[in-house]
Amino acid sequence: MVVIVEFSVIPVGGGVGVSRFVAAAVRELEERGVKHVTTPMSTIIEEEDLEKALQHVKAAHEAVFKAGARRVITVIKIDDRRDVKHHMEDKLKSLEKALRELSTKI
Repeated sequence: MVVIVEFSVIPVGGGVGVSRFVAAAVRELEERGVKHVTTPMSTIIEEEDLEKALQHVKAAHEAVFKAGARRVITVIKIDDRRDVKHHMEDKLKSLEKALRELSTKI
């Protein structure tokens, strides 16, 4: 099984720019060796089980506090599919295939 988790850590009260806080969260994931993709709005991780994935999210959340935030809101979305083993790349390949098929119908 592979769990894909999307999350956003949102520091509150530290000013308008949040890059240094997000950098702390991403660095934590890198130090843990977590497979991840960071986008302009969130970070997506992939892990073998949900418990480990949530531990990584918690560590990223705590890293933002360690970087100086006084309040942190973390939003989490979980894709836990148990009928097949799928990875982040598989989801993108599926989308690309659907787009190609749609293009041939037009």
